[in-house]
Amino acid sequence: MLLAELLADRKGEILDTWVNQVLATYPADAAHIFKKGKDQFANPIGFAVKSSLWEVYGLLFDKDEPEKIVEPLRQLVQMRAVQTFEPSEAVSMAYILKKVVKEYCRQEKVTDLPGWQAFEEKADVLAYTMFDLYVACRERLYQTRIAEIKSGNNIITDGGCPSKLMDSDTAGKAELKTL
Repeated sequence: MLLAELLADRKGEILDTWVNQVLATYPADAAHIFKKGKDQFANPIGFAVKSSLWEVYGLLFDKDEPEKIVEPLRQLVQMRAVQTFEPSEAVSMAYILKKVVKEYCRQEKVTDLPGWQAFEEKADVLAYTMFDLYVACRERLYQTRIAEIKSGNNIITDGGCPSKLMDSDTAGKAELKTL
């Protein structure tokens, strides 16, 4: 059996394993919830991960328009960029796919080395694209934070409730400053 045949024949199993392993990168309690829920509104993270990865897998081998893969990746990477992932964890999905496919190759005793090299190159391009998207998302977050600090809005967002500023300690200090 060739690698291309394996990737087509075992698509559902490979994708389910890939999705489960990506969701396992979340904390244990969250991963359990994300894996169970099927509803888009009750489980937006699990739904987004699953739908994005299924779309990415289909587009990964599309020779006509490889740039189509950026949009489903963008949604997934934007989500992970605002979560508490290290950069390597946020873009680890490409390497998880390689690991999953290697395991299925071992099970099926696939020995098509030229096919494997082409697959690895596509997975590496997937990882590079994800990293570029991750860096762009993080940069946009930092630019937004800088703009917030420059405008003074960080006082409102970082300070919590405005009435908190009126507690007795703060009010006493404000009276002393005006005298």
